[in-house]
Amino acid sequence: MLKFLRKKKIQVPDNYKNLIGQVEYEIFVNQCLNVLKELGVDVISYENGDITYKGKNEDSHYFLDNLVRKYVQIEKENQLTEIKDHFKKLQETPHAYDYLFKDFDYAKQFLKVLVKPTDITPKIDDFVTRIDYPDLLTVLVLDFEDRFHYIRKDEANLWGVDYSKLFEIALDNISQETVDIRKHLFDDKFDVYVLLSGDFSASFSLLIDTHMDFAIGAYGSLIGIPTKGTVFIHPIISNDFMDLTSTLYQEMEKFYNEDPSNISMDFYWFDKKSLRLFNKTLNDNGTITISMPDELKKIVNE
Repeated sequence: MLKFLRKKKIQVPDNYKNLIGQVEYEIFVNQCLNVLKELGVDVISYENGDITYKGKNEDSHYFLDNLVRKYVQIEKENQLTEIKDHFKKLQETPHAYDYLFKDFDYAKQFLKVLVKPTDITPKIDDFVTRIDYPDLLTVLVLDFEDRFHYIRKDEANLWGVDYSKLFEIALDNISQETVDIRKHLFDDKFDVYVLLSGDFSASFSLLIDTHMDFAIGAYGSLIGIPTKGTVFIHPIISNDFMDLTSTLYQEMEKFYNEDPSNISMDFYWFDKKSLRLFNKTLNDNGTITISMPDELKKIVNE
């Protein structure tokens, strides 16, 4: 199968074209396939940044989005080492997970959540998820041995604990993570809090009502979550805050295109109770128009 894959024409996915050229991408993919062969991974197919391989019980996937973003940012002589380290960390440790799903009292310390796009895996309905940010998923994971294990429903059911309780525990664990929160002034008038961490800024933003009241204005908060490690939050206190979106969008775009684990280029409104999506329209000339949710528009103009 691997021999067949090498003969197949490798094309740069559209969402990678701003990161890597065709020739370099072919080298990258072939290096990934060679490393997986050395690790004894039974690769089934490769397409559009997704390597499908034969897992323990069913076909599984390696998504290359994070890896390719790291790959292009490091020195050429270190790129192959990065690929090897990446896939070695991702090798399954079935016996360890078998134990974790038999001992909830021990396993619960490793529960976390990640905010992800809805297309993260073709069989997402098999996993424990919920929706906090519209058009995104909050995914329940085990943060164990330097890798995230996405928890399937059949695995979680072994614990006999309600999913809502699992998310409660996971978010409490997220609250213990170290996230650097920095206050910046944008356009000489708008306070913006920037959340920075390796993995959990987007996850930590779900705790805005309990851990970041300083980032909630009279009309709630404007939130952008370009990547898992970077979040922008503006406390809305005036009706001219939409002037900020143009500058903020450009900042978000840099992180979205360059950093690992990109999530969204949308804006969200925290209305002090829940998260809502700002309207985004792609115009014929290629520009984008951002507009407020109707309810927010109503209250800021009263």
